[in-house]
Amino acid sequence: MPFVKKTLIHTALFFLFLFSNSIQLHSQEQSQEPIVYQTFDFNNYQAPDLLVYPDTVLLYSPFLPLIADGSNLNHILKDPLTPECPLTKPLLPPLQFATHRLFADVNHKNDINRIAYNYLINNNLSKIKYTAADFSGKVEKLEEIPGNILRYLFKIDYDFDHDKIPKTERFHPKRRYWVYNGSHKIQLSQNYISQNWYKGGVENLNLINAHSLTFNYSKNKLQANNLFEWRLNVVTNPNDTLRRYSISDDLIRLYSTFGVQAINHWYYSSNIEIKTQLLQNFSENTNQVLTSAFSPLYINAGILGMRYQIEKKNPKIKNKKFSFNTDIAPLSLEYIRVFNKEIDQTRFGISADKWHLFNIGSSVNAKLIINFNKNVNFTSRFYYFTNYQKITAESENTLNMPINRYFATTLYLFMRYDDNSQLTPDRTWGFFQVNELISFGFNYNW
Repeated sequence: MPFVKKTLIHTALFFLFLFSNSIQLHSQEQSQEPIVYQTFDFNNYQAPDLLVYPDTVLLYSPFLPLIADGSNLNHILKDPLTPECPLTKPLLPPLQFATHRLFADVNHKNDINRIAYNYLINNNLSKIKYTAADFSGKVEKLEEIPGNILRYLFKIDYDFDHDKIPKTERFHPKRRYWVYNGSHKIQLSQNYISQNWYKGGVENLNLINAHSLTFNYSKNKLQANNLFEWRLNVVTNPNDTLRRYSISDDLIRLYSTFGVQAINHWYYSSNIEIKTQLLQNFSENTNQVLTSAFSPLYINAGILGMRYQIEKKNPKIKNKKFSFNTDIAPLSLEYIRVFNKEIDQTRFGISADKWHLFNIGSSVNAKLIINFNKNVNFTSRFYYFTNYQKITAESENTLNMPINRYFATTLYLFMRYDDNSQLTPDRTWGFFQVNELISFGFNYNW
């Protein structure tokens, strides 16, 4: 027990000693008395003795950072620095230590550093290049640029002989003078009407089969265009008691032009058109043949004519363009031939006692193609022939609206005018003939 009491007494005395020193330090700070141990006179700027103060050897190092904080320059410069000057801001806050003998070594070291600093500023003022204000910002980390590892993988050889390297031959692609494209269409059109439909009518199903191929040649000023077309439309006809179907359109057509460029879009040209059909078609509820293979056969040749051709693209809308061409033949020859003797040849303008007809006149063939975008397009064909006594004209129009690459909806309108003397004009249409169709189905272009 006496030992414990003795220990507690010594512990209390130790904490009492620390408390008294803390109160003394606080009182000195509040009284604003100098708390730095004044060992040296700061106004006496003399070099410290190296023997007494060996720490000042750093003064003679060439790597010393000569940076001034401006706190001791007022007595050196002619014009004192104002408090607003950034040089007057110290680099580091001043250190304050109590004057107790426990801090004697620290105070002694600080005094040496301060005297050395004053001596350095006083005798090396011209060597100061930076101030504390120059380093007030945040230091940015330097970005390290990685080395180029490829230089170790590849090496340039300067010893090779350039003359031994074989020269490369320039590739000259052959120009294509022939351009091919085609269009294929197999579509359906269906109409159902019940037997008790209040307005009457008959149901029907149409099968549309259309194919076309083009072969175009162009070289320098020469140009040749060829079009082969085949169409076959089959329609069911409930009103015909002899046959379940009839043919509404059967056509094989070949149209070719040859021209030599005259100027800009004009060509000296000649053209020929051959068209006929392959299958037999009968009149409703009879066995009378209306048409058959090569009956009739049409041949029209335009001689010494002119061709105008132009194509324009929209610079703002991609795939929007139109092309137009027309063949004008002041001198044109038309030949019509019926080989089947069972057909009434007068329906085609041929006399009852003949099976062929030859006409001399003028003809015009024109074609217009408008591409509204990549998919939707409109095609129109116009044909006109006259022998200055009768007129034959055709206008064929097709609006193609694909929903994708293989399926499309088609609006088709074919109007024809023929006023030959062998025909009797219709009460409603006169000499006009109309064939209109809306269909949907397979459609492919290439």
